[in-house]
Amino acid sequence: MQRIMRGEVEMPFAEILRVIGQFIDRTNLSEVRILETDEGLILQGLVMTGERAGERDTYQLTTDEIWELLRDARTKRGKRI
Repeated sequence: MQRIMRGEVEMPFAEILRVIGQFIDRTNLSEVRILETDEGLILQGLVMTGERAGERDTYQLTTDEIWELLRDARTKRGKRI
């Protein structure tokens, strides 16, 4: 997987997987395929709930959006001292 950078800061690979996993859980996807692009990631998966259950869905996440997911996740976990 490409490095996800913001300025001079690189997002650790484990953090990328963690926030992508949370996004997948929140959007109720299964059988997920992750495609890497120059702009970020594309997620394709099977919708598990609601009126669209059983249909395929696709999301494109830019590197900026992935950083925002990380920021939100850290805010929910609280700050480390």
